[in-house]
Amino acid sequence: MNQLSKKNNDGSIAVGFIILGIGVILLLRKLGFFIPGWVLSWPMILIAIGVFTLIKHEFRSFFGAVMLFLGSYFLLRNEFGFDFGLGQYIWPIGLIVLGIYLITQKRREKQVLDDIRQNWQSKNSKTSFGSSSVEDAKVVDENGNTSSTSSNDSSFSGSGFTRTTGTSFHDRLNIDAIFSGVNRKFMSKNFQGGKITAAFGGADLDLTQVDFNGVITIQVDIIFGGVKLFVPPHWDIRTEVTNIAAGLEDKRFFREGGVDTSKVVVLKGTILFGGLEIKSF
Repeated sequence: MNQLSKKNNDGSIAVGFIILGIGVILLLRKLGFFIPGWVLSWPMILIAIGVFTLIKHEFRSFFGAVMLFLGSYFLLRNEFGFDFGLGQYIWPIGLIVLGIYLITQKRREKQVLDDIRQNWQSKNSKTSFGSSSVEDAKVVDENGNTSSTSSNDSSFSGSGFTRTTGTSFHDRLNIDAIFSGVNRKFMSKNFQGGKITAAFGGADLDLTQVDFNGVITIQVDIIFGGVKLFVPPHWDIRTEVTNIAAGLEDKRFFREGGVDTSKVVVLKGTILFGGLEIKSF
């Protein structure tokens, strides 16, 4: 329960300080104090978003780094005349950086999955020592049909799999909707959270069939995109998401019995000019 005792920072306090600061600056200008014009320019908004996101995520946010770079570049170019000769290269460089990030992120996640697989196989070999077989695992597909497969099958060695129909048996979310759309239905009974990134794209994720106990975290980063999460109505959803010109709505139909405090989902991340909807069937 220590994870639940952390300060619930949904970004509203920081946004309040930003608005307060803007108001103070405008007041000082009206009173005749000299305030440089670039302080209230639009690149400063990107810089503020980048700095805030980096601080919140302990300087490990790709989104925050990109916002800080773009804001600094346009501020120096528009207000101080420093172009650095990057004007014609800014978009190609941006695409290259994005591609490198996605490649390295996939490799990092693959390494994590490999470590999980090795640990799982190690534990499984210890528990099955001296026996001729291991109990078969039951898999339920999207039509409700059951089939069995040996737990020694490599396709079930910790990482899960995704059918061509969009049904996924992965235990962790790993969704990247970059200039595209993603539609997934998850069936894991050992759900562990994960991450969702939507940039100029969207994702519809059905989590109504997954199960877990305790506290899980889902990192959600949305910029000019949208994400819909379909979850059971009794989950305890807690948000620590920063909304900037964006929307976050919980549209679930709550039923009798209230929320189940043994199933807590903590949403973290940043939504910029986008939206996140939480729904239930």
